[in-house]
Amino acid sequence: MGKVVLVGAGPGDPELITLKGIKYLQMADVIVYDKLVSRELINYAKPSSFVIFLSNDDIEVDLLRKYALEDKLVIRLKNGDPYIFGRGGKICQELIKDGIECEVIPGVSSVNSVPAYAGIPLTFNGVSDMVTIVSAVSQGGKLFNFQKIPDYGTLVVLMGGRRLEEVSKWLMAKRDPSEDVAVIERGTYLDQKVHVNKLEKLAEVGNNLATPSLLVLGNVVRLREILWKFR
Repeated sequence: MGKVVLVGAGPGDPELITLKGIKYLQMADVIVYDKLVSRELINYAKPSSFVIFLSNDDIEVDLLRKYALEDKLVIRLKNGDPYIFGRGGKICQELIKDGIECEVIPGVSSVNSVPAYAGIPLTFNGVSDMVTIVSAVSQGGKLFNFQKIPDYGTLVVLMGGRRLEEVSKWLMAKRDPSEDVAVIERGTYLDQKVHVNKLEKLAEVGNNLATPSLLVLGNVVRLREILWKFR
């Protein structure tokens, strides 16, 4: 029987994949990737590798299972880290039920790397000693219950770019509207864009943001003024 390896591909910049991730790409019989993964990473594949672009997540597990049962080494490239809002745990759970070995190679998560590329440290002595991470949209398209978030510290919100007006409304019900917020489009890519504003004006950014996008809320956003001067 073959094996499935979930490889964290990093947040976008192809140079942020790990050495171990590259090693597996060079050995792979089958490589599965999607639109959130840099196509440049496929250059590491051996000429005989079968490369599949996945456009429908609903068939993901079936596809990985199929080739693993054909005695193939199957690599699934996942944006960021497979175990941070990447469905990695669920994928491995399903494959292990069928007796298929599933290994995970951790990746550089967008949670910390995207803010870093925008000059925003998630923690800073005397500014913030706590980070909360949420996905704005849960399974089925339901908006996260922002009443659960703490009223202080750094907040990172993933996958909220297309519903920014709704997210803004619910955040202001829990957090200070005068807090600084940054919205980062296509973080770590060459065309990265950063919008900095007050929470009360977050909705002005609009809902037509590029994918992927990420939101950082809290006093650490102010540090961008001294830590980043390029974008």
